[in-house]
Amino acid sequence: MNMGLAQETRRSARETDVRGVRGRVSETGRLSLPAELRREVGLEKGGIVRIEVVDGAIRIRTMKDVKEHVRGLARATGLADKASVADFLAFRADERRREAAAAKGRK
Repeated sequence: MNMGLAQETRRSARETDVRGVRGRVSETGRLSLPAELRREVGLEKGGIVRIEVVDGAIRIRTMKDVKEHVRGLARATGLADKASVADFLAFRADERRREAAAAKGRK
């Protein structure tokens, strides 16, 4: 049985594993994350992350996590079955053709 996104969020909030370490922001504004924490959440050197402020707290997520979240939203709303990368690329190709035709008409 599929659980609704709101139910998953509430469940996840109750099951949140909160741990922390003390850190320091350098004079240049940099913050180092201990290797143990980076490994635990899958942060890699040079990896791209999404940094958000949520309810006054800074949240750092890997792009893998962000993509999984977006895919989950698409599945929950039914959009995953209605659109694909191929559909998007076909839409963009049609849009480019229309724009090129409109540009020719203006010359």
